[in-house]
Amino acid sequence: MSGDADPVDLLVRGTVVNVTTGTLRDGAVAVDDGEIVALAERPAERVVEGAYVAPGLIDAHMHVESSMVTLPRYGEAVVPRGVTSVVHDPHEVANVLGEAGVRGVIADAARTPLKARFTVPSSVPASDLQDGGATLDADAVAELLDAERVVALGEVMNVPGVLNGDAEVHAKIEAARERGLPVDGHAPRLGGDDLHEVARHLDTDHESIALPEAREKARAGLRVYLREGSSSRNLVDLAPLVDAVDARRLSLCTDDREVTDLLAEGGVDNALRELVDCGVDPVTAVQMATCNTADAYDLPFGRIEPGTPADLVVLSDLASWDVEHVVVDGVLDPTADAADPPPTQLAIDTVEFPALDAADLALAHPGEETATVRVVDAVGGLQTGRMTATVPVGSLADADDAESVLHADVSSDVLPLAVIERHGGDGSVGRGFVHGLGLERGAVGSTVAHDAHNCVVAGASHDAMARVANHLREVGGGVAAYDPESESVESLALPVAGLMSDAPLADVRAGFEAVEAAARDLGLRGEAGLMELSFLALEVIPEYRLTNNGLVDVEAFDYVNVVVD
Repeated sequence: MSGDADPVDLLVRGTVVNVTTGTLRDGAVAVDDGEIVALAERPAERVVEGAYVAPGLIDAHMHVESSMVTLPRYGEAVVPRGVTSVVHDPHEVANVLGEAGVRGVIADAARTPLKARFTVPSSVPASDLQDGGATLDADAVAELLDAERVVALGEVMNVPGVLNGDAEVHAKIEAARERGLPVDGHAPRLGGDDLHEVARHLDTDHESIALPEAREKARAGLRVYLREGSSSRNLVDLAPLVDAVDARRLSLCTDDREVTDLLAEGGVDNALRELVDCGVDPVTAVQMATCNTADAYDLPFGRIEPGTPADLVVLSDLASWDVEHVVVDGVLDPTADAADPPPTQLAIDTVEFPALDAADLALAHPGEETATVRVVDAVGGLQTGRMTATVPVGSLADADDAESVLHADVSSDVLPLAVIERHGGDGSVGRGFVHGLGLERGAVGSTVAHDAHNCVVAGASHDAMARVANHLREVGGGVAAYDPESESVESLALPVAGLMSDAPLADVRAGFEAVEAAARDLGLRGEAGLMELSFLALEVIPEYRLTNNGLVDVEAFDYVNVVVD
């Protein structure tokens, strides 16, 4: 190049992390008009230097709704940390708002420099065992697969449908194949012949929680995503997989990340640091959060090569991912002085059910002083277990009649649990019991309840549960805790689809932390905190779950009576 050539917009110097070759090399990256034009020195209008230059990170699978903030607010949190792209499955919004919700989230992507790419939710509803707010049939999925920024069919949660040849499930998969798009999987605990059959139709899986499971899935040809979220932290257990299989078939993802963890630890950058702490080579770890995921979804970014978008991270240290500057499409530090994004176009005021009293949430049981019941055992993470327990039978304190109902056994941590249809349907209520929350008094509740996102409440008394449910109804959704000692409700309103807030991150974090603190004061235990509550209705992951229609034995994929005959 001649010395009088026009200068490029930006020159970034440092040790370049070449994820294509898996090597490090001192050099420079020349950027012009948003694109990498050379890996060499060029005259430049602006020069930035750092110890390392890496590609911007890509989260291979996530649901922004779990952070309780909208996509632009999420971008404000992660872009400064070197996360420049996410593969977002708007499955949660779709369960509330359907096709319009998916298109609304895609429109939200224009409000942030974060490069959001989307998978079309494939399992809305997740099953016919619960009533959500919307349905995405095969025709709607096919239309959405043609939408801008869509890169895949979202996680296929209906594994029985795949195995049993369900026509609707396979029509969605075929629609993706016709367009040359990959199909994300969701196959917890699956192995053997069933895994081989599922691997014929799906391309990825992020649900492994143990090394043998992940290794078997990798050997079956699936791309395996190592997950480090808020409620499911599987990365440490799965890190040895990097040495057991070709690491280029592995990616990093967060899946679900609550707002407090997001601001304190970050997004997929936190997973990268954790992986390096497990002894994985930093360059390999960066590959798992960049080019490996780009290859999975045919993304044009995720590597430092001439002709690719200029998505770069300038680091003072690679192993700790210590970020100094971020470049997105050639723009240096795009969120540094960003103004508040315009308001989201996603719907609010989506929480609709009749006002409730204690009797509406109690399970009637005539006669006797005690009863044996089946209980959802909240064992941690996404998992639940089966258990039985004996609970007292008696009348409600303020009831107008003498009808007997099943009560909490607080001393044994067996509490009433209810799931209320909140999408303006029949307002049906599923009633059951949960173990493992630890509440000693009061109640907690949420309209974030995967995947149908009905209103879930649990408590030491039915009256406390009703107070929480009615408060969430009044504020348009969110999370809440009621303390009968002070007769106060602490809550965080999440008016966007009953799942998110468009408020500044700091405000949402403060609100959530206040509810968490109130819930802990009531006795709520467990590492996941209120996030534990949000998965008690997820009827596609074993073993027991409660839906608005009743208690589900997930392995039988059918309802089961709460009271043991």
